[in-house]
Amino acid sequence: MSTATSSVPTAQPAVAKRPPNGPRAWSRRVAIDIVGFLDIAGVLGGGLIPAVIYATDGGIAVNFPMVTQAALLTSLFCYLCFRHFGLYDIQKIHDLPASPLKIIAALGVAFLAALGLGLPFVAGSTDFWMWYSVWALASTTSVLGTRFIARYVLARMTAAGMFDARVAVYGFGRIAARLEGFLKDPAYAIRLIGVFDDRKAQSARERQGGDATSSIAGNLDDLMRLGRAGAIDQIIIALPQAADKRTAEIARRLEQLPVSLHVVTHISSDILDEGPAHGVSHIGPVGLIDVKTKPLGDWGRYVKTAEDYVVGLLALILLSPVMALIALAVKLDSPGPVFFRQRRHGLNKRVIEVLKFRSMNVMEDGADVKQATIGDVRVTRLGRFLRSTSLDELPQLINVLKGEMSLIGPRPHALVHDDHYDEMLEGYANRHQVKPGMTGWAQVHGFRGPTENDFKMRARVEHDLWYIDNWSLWLDLRILTMTVFVGLRHKNAL
Repeated sequence: MSTATSSVPTAQPAVAKRPPNGPRAWSRRVAIDIVGFLDIAGVLGGGLIPAVIYATDGGIAVNFPMVTQAALLTSLFCYLCFRHFGLYDIQKIHDLPASPLKIIAALGVAFLAALGLGLPFVAGSTDFWMWYSVWALASTTSVLGTRFIARYVLARMTAAGMFDARVAVYGFGRIAARLEGFLKDPAYAIRLIGVFDDRKAQSARERQGGDATSSIAGNLDDLMRLGRAGAIDQIIIALPQAADKRTAEIARRLEQLPVSLHVVTHISSDILDEGPAHGVSHIGPVGLIDVKTKPLGDWGRYVKTAEDYVVGLLALILLSPVMALIALAVKLDSPGPVFFRQRRHGLNKRVIEVLKFRSMNVMEDGADVKQATIGDVRVTRLGRFLRSTSLDELPQLINVLKGEMSLIGPRPHALVHDDHYDEMLEGYANRHQVKPGMTGWAQVHGFRGPTENDFKMRARVEHDLWYIDNWSLWLDLRILTMTVFVGLRHKNAL
């Protein structure tokens, strides 16, 4: 696959809102979920705190199971009512809905629902009515207060560009010029990183009569570098309809990046790779085909990071005696260092140094790295056991805690092997959208060890890409469980 790579002078794009090097974008969904959690906490605390005060200072007998159940149900009703009234609209995060009338109405519906469920049991209790009144008043005050504080904080964050989606456009013609006008509208909270193209002269002619006047910020290689540096959240391909083949080639290149990728929808989706139907979205009236979504978006990256650090640290503590014994055994078994260090590609193809217990009598990390094979004379006596049980991989827990690797993800390969398979297999580079893992979906399905033919590597890549597209915490826990029970020792492990 080839694309035009003519040299294009790099220039700063004319961006109407904020410079490309602004703050890293926060997830709107995460922010609004935090507001929802505060709403629930306000209603829950408004019911439980007065009950505790009545029981401790007032000497009143409180049925805490009933109080807790009522507070939980009411907080859930409130959350559902808030959603129904549009109080969790992420498109309005710059102007978070904080209408007192809507909030009071939603709280009123929720409290009446709770009252209807509990009234038959406590209708004659004076203490109940006193607690219920205090609860309603405290919850309303708490929710209104946190809402107005959240409205102020989110407005300030929005003004600072912290919720701006960092968007780059590939294509400098008339279509991109029309799209650019909407990208620069402050209402969409978008930070335009730049407009990129490889065909400067032709694109400039096509752009005549367009609505925007940005200069070209760079070519496809420049765009790839920015994407790998984590400076972009979304890329929109805006090429003419006649450039369908070129659009498909550009899309395949950009799919390697951990970004959301869109194509302006005047191009039919059948020019893209075969697979599941692509979604459709829009910015203003400009339609887009959603080629892919950014992996580990919203809560995903936080959950994945917490999983790596919590489980990784726990595993390192529990396995440290075993690792100490292995280190001693390696030192006694054969001359050489305890650890084998090899450069491999991490997230966005950043070069990292992966640790393993040394299992061979060579330390290859250059332009010629030969994979281990069955009966390989380079493998030490202890090394055969370590490799067959995957115990040689345990030092990579240090890589996980350094933030270079993840517990679960595509296995990293030597740099020379990465370059080879990148040229040979389409989609291979897409594995670098996430951190490499100590184990992965491919490994627990038997695709591990030497890859002496294209089929084995192709199957490994397919499993890795499926994992990236379908990631969830439960999938990670499933892979960890399979690794412990079926993945540590496998016939392909050498």
